[in-house]
Amino acid sequence: MYIPNDTFRINLHFPPHVTPDDFKKLLRDLSAAQIVEEHLLSDDPGAHTTREALNHLRERARMVFGISDQQQFDLIVVGSAKLGFAFLEKSGRDGYRPAYRAYQPGVSDIDVAVVSPQLYGKLWIELARHGTNQNRFPWRSELADYMLHGWIRPDKFPVDGPQRCKDWKNLVSEVGRSDYFRYKKLRCAIYHSKAFLNYYQQRGVLDAQKAERLA
Repeated sequence: MYIPNDTFRINLHFPPHVTPDDFKKLLRDLSAAQIVEEHLLSDDPGAHTTREALNHLRERARMVFGISDQQQFDLIVVGSAKLGFAFLEKSGRDGYRPAYRAYQPGVSDIDVAVVSPQLYGKLWIELARHGTNQNRFPWRSELADYMLHGWIRPDKFPVDGPQRCKDWKNLVSEVGRSDYFRYKKLRCAIYHSKAFLNYYQQRGVLDAQKAERLA
């Protein structure tokens, strides 16, 4: 696996529309690192959201969490909202969903990766403070499994968690209801750096490449 460093940059090249068949060919012809950088982490927001919507989310987050314009706060649309399809199969409470299923407006999430060491740090310190007040130490939380890999899943925040965690969830809910997103299902994961985002995206591509070889 390619190991990026913190100088990794968003690819500003907008790739042409990729169909599922095109993507399967990419899986056969390119490395996971190339696919991630050239197609999954490009600056293209995809067909289901706009730059204006992302800018609104960024501005509101900067205001609510006191993050200056000089501090990093990158927003990258990922997943089916970007490509138009999800390339991995999925099983869960909603049942089985096959690979290469199409994005469904009003049903599928708009997944946005938030890359901000400042926001990550603000939430981390609040969660650590919350953990020290629990009966057991170390505090057992599903958050830890993801934070080990450099990202925070807000849907794993404790119900009785810190105010700043509630502030983030309220912010995403507010922005999702705005005219910019028109009540689309907005879901945001928070990454400490682009390196961790790259690691996670490469993992998905490697799984897809393995499935393609077995097909």
